[in-house]
Amino acid sequence: MSKPKLGDLLVEANLIDEVQMKIALEEQKRLGTKFGSTLIALHFVDENVLTAFLSKQLDMPCVSLHNIEITAKVLARMPREMALRLEVLPIKLEGNRLFVAMSDPMDMDAVDEIEKVTGLSVVPMVAPQSSIRECLNERYAGLDEKMVMGEEAPSVFPEIIREVEELQTLGPAFKELKEKVERIEKMVEKILSILENRRD
Repeated sequence: MSKPKLGDLLVEANLIDEVQMKIALEEQKRLGTKFGSTLIALHFVDENVLTAFLSKQLDMPCVSLHNIEITAKVLARMPREMALRLEVLPIKLEGNRLFVAMSDPMDMDAVDEIEKVTGLSVVPMVAPQSSIRECLNERYAGLDEKMVMGEEAPSVFPEIIREVEELQTLGPAFKELKEKVERIEKMVEKILSILENRRD
C-alpha cells in the first residue's frame, strides 16, 4: 500500500480543498517546484501551519535551525549542490544515520537520492522552508571558508578515500569514484597552496 501524498493529507485535514490541490499540482508541474513550496507560493497554506501539520501528522520533531550547532564534518557529508537543489540541510550524524531538516519529509525521491549519494540512512526532521533556505546559504558559506583555510580538507578527503577503497571490490564504479575523489583532493591542495603563497 502506497503512502498518502501531502496533498491528500492536507485536503483530509481541511487545510486546502480539492480545487486548490489541483491548481497547485498544475503549477508544480509547470514550474517544476515542490508541492509544499507551490502551496506556500500560491498562499494556499501558511508555511508555519504546514510545518506544524507535517510535524504532528508524521510524528517528527520540528527543528529550529537558527540556534542549532551543525559541524563542518556533518555539512561535508552532503554535497552543497544537492543540499541547495533539494533544499535540505544535514543536522547531525549518529553512526550511519544522517539527520536532515526538510520542509517536505514526505519527499521520498529526495530521501532516496540523499541516501544513495551519502551512503547513510536518512532521518528526516521538519523545518520551515524559509529557514532551510536561509541556513543553507549561511552554513555552507561557512563550510567553504573552512575548506579554503584548510581546516576540513585534510580530514575529509582521506576519510572518503578510505571508505571508497573498502567498497572498491564491489565493482569498477567505485574505482572510478575513488579516482574522481583523488582528483578533487589534488585540486583542493593546489588551491590551498595558491592561497598560502598569496598570504606570504
